[in-house]
Formats: sequence, structure tokens, C-alpha cells
Amino acid sequence: MNNKTWLLVILLGFIWGSSFLFTEILLNYINPVLIVFFRVSLASIILIIYVFFFTNLKFNFSKEILLTFFTMGLLNNVIPFLLIAFAQETITGGLASILNANTSFFTIFLASLFLKDEKLTNYRLLGIIIGIIGVVVIVGFENLSEFKNYNFGIVLMLFSCLSYSFAGIFAKTKLTNIHPTISATGMLSMSTIILFPFIIIYNGNELININSTVLYYSCMFAFICSVLAYFLYFKILETNGAGNLLICTIIIPPSSILLNAFFINEIIKIYELIGLIIITLGLIILDGRIINYIKNRFI
Repeated sequence: MNNKTWLLVILLGFIWGSSFLFTEILLNYINPVLIVFFRVSLASIILIIYVFFFTNLKFNFSKEILLTFFTMGLLNNVIPFLLIAFAQETITGGLASILNANTSFFTIFLASLFLKDEKLTNYRLLGIIIGIIGVVVIVGFENLSEFKNYNFGIVLMLFSCLSYSFAGIFAKTKLTNIHPTISATGMLSMSTIILFPFIIIYNGNELININSTVLYYSCMFAFICSVLAYFLYFKILETNGAGNLLICTIIIPPSSILLNAFFINEIIKIYELIGLIIITLGLIILDGRIINYIKNRFI
């Protein structure tokens, strides 16, 4: 990768890492459902304005495309965003970001089952096993014999990883012929539509009492972690392929930990740090480039 690519990858890693900070801050003011609703609705409004007034892109409103956007909105936004937000009610943002890195392990494993061109090599299997060990280290220190709230947050995070993984596999089969900006706009718009009835029925009174602080952080959250992140994500995909996105996954946990420590004085526990190191090692093996370099250089 050249310097520009490294800059984009590191920036995207920090942006995705900041999502856990924004969630942590907003949980002091509103519930998880409202956090997610504001994120997807504000981001979809920004993208719709961008598409209609600053591009020549056209929406396709066929039933197949709408169903695709609905499925992606559910799997890639609504379900994982909600699970992460609810998880962060019982675990720290730093730990949530560490567990979120397991998305890559789930994706590689499930892709080998459902996609013909994805094979589970020995190195990938080793990376997955090491990643699992990292999770066990984190969970094990919290006494698995008692199902505490803490452990429940961990379970929610792992299910969010599973949802992201299914979304990635679905996207590879259904979104290849759709412009990335249209895909992002469609997914976020559908996510807004899915959540809207729940907001009106269960959160109507809370919605009326939203203050300027909530709107400020929600707008920042939506623009930085959804709109800007999508543009960087697709830019990296266009110029450098999907392989470099795995490096973003490696960058997310330490960036989240640094941001949370700096802005909200969050402290990471030693066993969480050990788990992070083990999971990162698994991701590096999963990426394969360092393994290939060692093989070509020394073997």
C-alpha cells in the first residue's frame, strides 16, 4: 500500500472506532433504540440530499432492489447497531470494539460455507481459532459460571458480529451491480423505515424531549460514522480491494480504546488488553500477508 492508502485505512479505522465513543456518550441521554434511529435517519437524509442534488445517480425502485436494501438494512445496520448499543449498557466501549473485531472471523468461516469461491485455508482456520481463544480469555476472567450482565453484553456483541457477517455474505451476492452510494443510501433509508414504527409507538414522549446536546452528538455520529465512513470504505474498495479493510478491523479496537480513554477517561482492564493482543494476532494471520512474507523471505 502507498502512503495515501495507509492514511485512508487508518482514518477509517479511527472513524469506526469512534462509533463506540459516540454510543457511550449518547447512552447518558437517550436509549439504544433512539441512538440507532438518529444515526441511520440523519445519515440517510444527508445521503439522499447528496444523491439528488450533487450526483447524476438514479434509484431503482424494483421489488428485488427494495428487498435487497431491506435485508441489508436489517442485517448490516438495524440488528448490529441495536445489539452494540444495548451491549454498551453493560460493557465498556473499548471492550465492545475488541469483541467487534470477531466479525472477520465469523465472516471468513461463514463465507467458506455459503460461497463457492471462499475456502477455509489452514492459515485462516488458525486465525479463527486464535480469535476464539482471545474471546475466551476476555470472558473467562468474568466467571462464566455466573451469567452476569457483563457476560450478556458480550453475548450481544458476538451476535452483532454474526449479523455483520451474514450482511457481508449477502452483499457479495446481491450488491455487486449496484452503485455503492445508492447501496449505502438505500440501506440507511430502509433502516430508518424499519425503526420508525418502534420510535413512534415506544419512544414518542422521549423523542419530543430531545435536547440540543443529543442532536449535536447524533449529527456528528451519523455524519462521521455512517456517511463519511461509507465514502472512505468504498474508496478503499475501489482503489485497493477488500483485503486492506481487514487492517481497518485491526485498527478499530486500539483506536476506540485511545479515544474513549482520552474523551471519557475509560480504563481498559489487563485481561481485556491480553484478549485484544490475541485477537489482533488472529486477524493478522487471517489477513495472510505477513504469513506469506515470512514464507517467501525465510522458507
